[in-house]
Amino acid sequence: MKNRTLTSIFSMPALIFSSQGFATIEPAAIDAGPVSIIPTVNVQTSYDDNIFSSNSSEVDSLITSINPRLEVIAEDGFNAYKVTYSIDHGMYKSSSDDNYTDHNLGLDGHLEFDARNTLDLNTSYTKNHEERGTGITETGNIGANVDAPLEYDTASVSFAYTYGAQDAAGKLVFAGRYADKEYQNFRSITESRDSETTTFSGTFYYQVQPKTSLLFEVRNQDLNYKNDLTNSLDSETRRYYVGATWEGSAKTTGTIKLGQVEKDFDSSARDDFSGTSWEVTIDWEPRTYSAFKLSTSQYEKESSGAGDFIDSKTVRLTWTHNWDDQLKTALSTGYTNDDYKGTNGGREDDITDASINLTYDMRRWLSLGVGYSHLNTDSNVANIPYDRNIYFVSVTGSL
Repeated sequence: MKNRTLTSIFSMPALIFSSQGFATIEPAAIDAGPVSIIPTVNVQTSYDDNIFSSNSSEVDSLITSINPRLEVIAEDGFNAYKVTYSIDHGMYKSSSDDNYTDHNLGLDGHLEFDARNTLDLNTSYTKNHEERGTGITETGNIGANVDAPLEYDTASVSFAYTYGAQDAAGKLVFAGRYADKEYQNFRSITESRDSETTTFSGTFYYQVQPKTSLLFEVRNQDLNYKNDLTNSLDSETRRYYVGATWEGSAKTTGTIKLGQVEKDFDSSARDDFSGTSWEVTIDWEPRTYSAFKLSTSQYEKESSGAGDFIDSKTVRLTWTHNWDDQLKTALSTGYTNDDYKGTNGGREDDITDASINLTYDMRRWLSLGVGYSHLNTDSNVANIPYDRNIYFVSVTGSL
């Protein structure tokens, strides 16, 4: 166990994913004493026929994005540490006002104190953007007429503590996350959307068979809009789940959580919400080179315009297939129902999407990708429905 690979400690140290394609290169690391340095870069050119997600007068554009990424990884016995820094720079040929440069800095730590006690830590700082036509700048919202993408910074810290050996009959996992989000431009319309989110959860796993466990989970999320002092959207959301998780049974691996959600607003002017909630992921691998993934969930999204929040239900099916050692494809389709609840609610959107991605690994360190995605949004509110098609080619390289 002492000689575990880095992949067994961190989920994706050597897999580089483009924004729409997927690449499975195996980059070589630079040995620098006690640490390994892994540089990679992805370059992608895409054609988007509706860059503002508009119902009419669509604007299309070629978009080129450059995404260099650097990982520094160190191991100390059973413990491991990783620092990740990446930049995503996008350039729009038809709308230079929408050019962006995103930054992402992250630090991960995996600590194993003994066979029963492990701790995973993460802290990150990101500088990101929201595309025009989405969120606050969606048609009909207060920011619909801005002339550039909204920019925001997010600082977060999270942990997951596990008590219980790998093969123990019982296991406890306690997790938490704090995130602070602050917009950086157009403050007259974004200041009230600055937020703090604090989440804690506890999950108990009870093993009923060698690779199957029942689970019981409680999760609490506290959302605070820091500068919204008038008609507060601050809320507390609690989830109670029972379910099961299994792996290696008849070529399937999965987790099913079913339960109840309760969302309580601080403001008496807004209606509280309760209902059924679920999180389901099932992986089926009929062949070693072919796999299907089915996922479905219910969750609450924060509204940036109509309603107090969005009751969102989604389902997705993905098929990935390795035709040989070099050629891979991924097909995905999904459906989401967004129901806007509460004050000024009544809006309901049906969103369908589909995509196909093809990746050809020319070398261990070089991968080419091509793909297409389609998005359709239908709504009972005028001027919201739209279609969007994106075609792309990409190159991912490493040492």
